[in-house]
Amino acid sequence: MEIETRRTVVRVRGEVDVASAELLGAVLDEIAAVGGPWVEVNMGQVPFMDCSGLRVLFRAKQRLQERGGTLTVFGLRPQVERLLCAAGLDHRLDESWRPARGPVTPRRSADA
Repeated sequence: MEIETRRTVVRVRGEVDVASAELLGAVLDEIAAVGGPWVEVNMGQVPFMDCSGLRVLFRAKQRLQERGGTLTVFGLRPQVERLLCAAGLDHRLDESWRPARGPVTPRRSADA
């Protein structure tokens, strides 16, 4: 984690799932309580995230917004990006994560 004047950068590594999401949540809660109002979450080293990770990110975003701040997620890998899109939540996080080419359409299997 890097803390600059009013901006905090959190670099997440590894999978964010039911076993690890609460740790990320605790870090983001602490930042929301005492840190700067602008939080950037670098997800570039997260190969997998499930819905528990989504819940943590949106909870942190809400808490920061209540204090006049914001949460920005960037560096999403394709699998995590597809999860956000498939859940219909890609528009709810600040869009610095969105690639220049626009949103990714979730892949559909041939069975669908």
